[in-house]
Amino acid sequence: MKAPLARILLAAVFAGATAAATAAPSIGLSNGYFGTEWRNQMIAGAKEQFDTYKTQGLASDLVVQQSGANTGQQIQDMRNMIRQKVGAIMVDANSATALNGVISEAQRAKVPVISFDQAVTNKYAINVTVDHYKWGQRYAQWVADQLHGEGNVVVLDGIPGHPAAEARKKAALETFAKYPGIKVVWSGYGEWDEAKAQAVMATVIAAQPKIDAVFTEDAMALGVLRAFQNANRRVAIMTGEAQKGFLEAWKKERDAGNPMKVFVQANPPDISRTALGIAVRVANGRALKTLPENTYYYPITKTVTEQTLDSTLDSMKDKPDSYFLAEWLSEPDLDAMFAAK
Repeated sequence: MKAPLARILLAAVFAGATAAATAAPSIGLSNGYFGTEWRNQMIAGAKEQFDTYKTQGLASDLVVQQSGANTGQQIQDMRNMIRQKVGAIMVDANSATALNGVISEAQRAKVPVISFDQAVTNKYAINVTVDHYKWGQRYAQWVADQLHGEGNVVVLDGIPGHPAAEARKKAALETFAKYPGIKVVWSGYGEWDEAKAQAVMATVIAAQPKIDAVFTEDAMALGVLRAFQNANRRVAIMTGEAQKGFLEAWKKERDAGNPMKVFVQANPPDISRTALGIAVRVANGRALKTLPENTYYYPITKTVTEQTLDSTLDSMKDKPDSYFLAEWLSEPDLDAMFAAK
């Protein structure tokens, strides 16, 4: 009886080991700054996309931690994910450099790290991001072109010290510096928050009798527009946000006879879906093709101009005012980033 029992026990151990080896991986998602509609949509999109992968048996659990602007807490959250032995960590980083130590800890533990939305400098991490400098440069160049190289400009950016905010601000200031006739009369931050942006802009408007254009972005444009409206001032030229509420307000201004010039490009919260697609594939052992500097720059394809405003709003008709124009990589496009199975 001992030999058959031993074989049974050995078979059970082997089966358990095989099951553990082939179990679908869990994915960690460490989000830094939160509380904005953009971040809410980003998390919601990741969760929705994850359910698809879970149904396909490619992943088991999505572990979401939100640290706020506390970088120390984000480091601890990532450390906990490493201890939990997640299959991969996605991180929307508070800093390009401050997480380098914990990313190296993940490397030693052989846990892949995918930094999305913001790039980090640790070469172990796979960056999945928009080129924020070029994104800001595109906005600033449009403003300069509308001004024909002359005018007073306000630059209102996101969170001080945040990698994306600083890259966009740098792009704006360097672009405007090429035009001797363009004067940046004020530059500062609205923390990617509509209400804060409105309050800041109200103060700037009171102090600046002549503002010809505003460079702003993401969830702040509606606040900027409201500040001008409340001051009974007109903003002739501004960049905006691909959010339904702002687009509706722009349309209302246009229909009321205010020929304001606006340009909007998407900064899709659903880049989290693209990053998750990469994370799940890497966690399942697939080999990512070589990326320059280990960074994938998501190509923005959706913009909104006066010519496309109505059709864009029509495509959003069933969405809440908080909704940002979405785009992400398809599954075939994600598969094309990896070596053949």
